[in-house]
Amino acid sequence: MASSERYEIALEDIAKPLWRKYRKSAEYKSGRRYSINSTHALVRSAEEQGLNNVILKFAHQLEASEDIRRDFIQRRESDWIDDWKTMHRTLFGLVYRECGSLRPRGHDVRFGDPGDEELHHIPCGGAEVYNELFALARTLVNRLESIKVSDLDEVCRFLAQFHYSFIRIHPFFDGNGRIARVVTDQLSVALGYIPIIAGFPRNNADKKRIYHAAIHDCADDSACIALTNWIKTQLEEKLHEII
Repeated sequence: MASSERYEIALEDIAKPLWRKYRKSAEYKSGRRYSINSTHALVRSAEEQGLNNVILKFAHQLEASEDIRRDFIQRRESDWIDDWKTMHRTLFGLVYRECGSLRPRGHDVRFGDPGDEELHHIPCGGAEVYNELFALARTLVNRLESIKVSDLDEVCRFLAQFHYSFIRIHPFFDGNGRIARVVTDQLSVALGYIPIIAGFPRNNADKKRIYHAAIHDCADDSACIALTNWIKTQLEEKLHEII
């Protein structure tokens, strides 16, 4: 879950290839030469390419694995954290000069509406983010080993609780929702199901509203019932499409 608010990416933070493309744009030529809007078409295109690269990397990993669930269970907590940081570098490497690092202490958090940081108990950064992410990775490994994969409700509840936990921790300055969706799909595949939400359409206002409302409900509902039902519906719709 991320704020819909537009923000400016300062010149010193922009990846050099992106800036070179931007210098040819009408905005640059009209005098906007010290930043680029986060919603600019060039930024969107670079992010989409990065997300595709993240998904392709997992597809290759899946092809090379004989048992992806076993491989995930054998990971250490630090392996998961390293993988998530690599995802962030892949997602935003074409946008920002610096990416792939966890939020430092005191870093501004763009999360939902004003006040949502307190409602969801977002860690402020630094060691607090790392410690919560480490605990999430430990829970992830334990749940992957014990979950009953034939129980669809249990699987969807597990995916929903992980999904919300990752977004709530908000380990990176941006892109947490997209990475959470990719990892949720990884886990779905590892449990014998299909990818659900990595390619979630950000431009579908109705689906986006329902999805964000379900995440918001998790603040007061540790069972994440609304998000569990949302994920289950997405899964059933996807299965219906391929049958």
